[in-house]
Amino acid sequence: MTASSSAQLRLATVSAHLASSSADPVSSALETSLPPVQINRDTLSVLLDGEDQTWRNWMFDQLKDPLFEYKNNITKEEAVRLNQQRTRHLARIGFRPKWDEPKFKNHKKFLAISDAMSYYDNSLSTMGGAHYGLYVGSIRELGSDELKAKWLPPADTFEIPGCFALTELGHGSNPRGIETEAHWDTKQGCYIINTPNITAQKYWIGAAAETAFMSVVWAQLYVPDPSNKDQWQHQGIHAFLVPIRDLKTREPCPGVTIRNCGAKSGLNGMDNGRLWFDHVKVPRNMCLDKYGGVNENGEYESMFQSKDQRFGGQLVNLSEGRVGLSISSANLAKTALTIAIRYGQTRRQFGARHPGEQETLIMDYNLHQRRLYPLLATTYAQHFAARAIMRMRDVEDKDLKQIKQFHVISSGLKSLHTWHLLDTLQATREACGGQGLKSSNRIGHMKADCDVMATYEGDNQVMLITVAKGSISDFTPKKIPALATFNKARFQNQTFSDATLLSSEFQLELFQHHAYAASQRLAAAVEITRSQQTDKKQSLDSILDQHSALSQEFARAVVEHFILQELVRIEKESLSSSSVSPLTLVRQLHGLWKLDMDPNMVRRRYIDESVQERIRDLVGAAIHRVHENVDALVSAFGVPDHLLGPIAGDWVQANVVEGNQDI
Repeated sequence: MTASSSAQLRLATVSAHLASSSADPVSSALETSLPPVQINRDTLSVLLDGEDQTWRNWMFDQLKDPLFEYKNNITKEEAVRLNQQRTRHLARIGFRPKWDEPKFKNHKKFLAISDAMSYYDNSLSTMGGAHYGLYVGSIRELGSDELKAKWLPPADTFEIPGCFALTELGHGSNPRGIETEAHWDTKQGCYIINTPNITAQKYWIGAAAETAFMSVVWAQLYVPDPSNKDQWQHQGIHAFLVPIRDLKTREPCPGVTIRNCGAKSGLNGMDNGRLWFDHVKVPRNMCLDKYGGVNENGEYESMFQSKDQRFGGQLVNLSEGRVGLSISSANLAKTALTIAIRYGQTRRQFGARHPGEQETLIMDYNLHQRRLYPLLATTYAQHFAARAIMRMRDVEDKDLKQIKQFHVISSGLKSLHTWHLLDTLQATREACGGQGLKSSNRIGHMKADCDVMATYEGDNQVMLITVAKGSISDFTPKKIPALATFNKARFQNQTFSDATLLSSEFQLELFQHHAYAASQRLAAAVEITRSQQTDKKQSLDSILDQHSALSQEFARAVVEHFILQELVRIEKESLSSSSVSPLTLVRQLHGLWKLDMDPNMVRRRYIDESVQERIRDLVGAAIHRVHENVDALVSAFGVPDHLLGPIAGDWVQANVVEGNQDI
């Protein structure tokens, strides 16, 4: 079939679909398949954030302090100092548990406080995450009781802030390749930390440039070979607690060089720095040696035989950091959507035919609704997925299977959630026109500050390779499960009713079908590649890179299925006596939008073109019903007014400014 005849066939299919009903297909769907629904804001709020929101609201109230008033047009140095002051203030008011509190004491309280904080400002959250999540977390998880007792109390109060020095100029997404060295000096009884070359300098280290006094420094450890003292044994990557600034003078410690990474396009409230070490002596007890180190007899010992296992255990905080990024991404998307939708509900443009007539609210345009409402539905879906991975993180005494699943899913959610946030920020910026660029309206500033989230704590595409590698063995691609809800003939004949297309069973099963089909395609490619190998066995990482398109498709399918699965689970749990969940409408739109717009799912042609066209009609109908309930859907997010831009309120009055003072 030629391209021309293929196009004609598609046109005929669409024409027949449109001609099959005298009414507009979206209007028809509204009348027959998507009846009006009234969503209750309070019910949604409880589903999102629980019945008791005391501590969430407490944190929001703390952010009314003048110290937290948004400051625009300040220098990078001023922004860093302001975040230092804010972090110390938060430490004083007890926004997180003390270092010696049991891990799950007041757990819900501090989860609610941390969650509320993430709506405020990404640079402040990043400074807190670098210090409390990575620096404090590493000492708490890997350090001795002696180190914890000495260094965690002043870290709790932010009196002695620290940083986490893993990435280097030459190695970011591949931490196993770092070049900083630590040699055990038997004569002096200490470790010697050294930067052997230019690319081994620690780079992009958050809080290193101006804030931190201490650093958890990661280095390749070498110890003398017991059988030949003139040779070194490589024991893999280990972490060391290293002073980098004098506590009184703030000058770099002997042998330590500190430089700023320079001007950035965003996230200027975080001082990223570079570190060099010139044969710095580190006492034996300053090694974070939970999983391995030199003992009192000068001998290396470890609970792991494998360097990779040891390294994986040490970096558990990075997986926890990815959970934080998933949560904050969803919350920042809520903030941007709240601003843009509320602005759209008051901003008028076009539509007045005669002088004196009111123009049309831009939120009433279908074009504007299609720009924002699918993002709103996906934000709901990602909210519940982020909560699911948070619960997975908090399971005590996880077995190896749970640890693996947590690592894989947290990596995938970090990727899809941060990408969704960036898409949302771009769409909401455009939806607000020029006002979206204005710093005081927050979206443009958020866009600049959040762009880095796609690459820090793991480049998103690299993270999806991690998902593909960790998931492929969990799928049995020899037999793709049939769409069990529907008999085979019905699926082949594509006789799906609107009720079927809107159902959670259909959407979830098709998402699962896509994941299994993608796994089969990838597994077949891996098998063919391995069968063609001759001398040298190619690593799975290398093969997955060779088939990167299939790897990315499979990983996305796995994570998208997880996200929808969690949304469906909460939807079913929230069914009322009338068998209607307040989440059904957003689940329907989220699932339909993915089926309509996901390029891989469309390209694989799981469903006929006529069914695909009907899905698009149903997307339009679902968007219409979302528009009728958008006040409840947005206000349920509970983002307080003082965390929104002026255009979310009386934007005309906000722009009545005397002189040239920036609002």
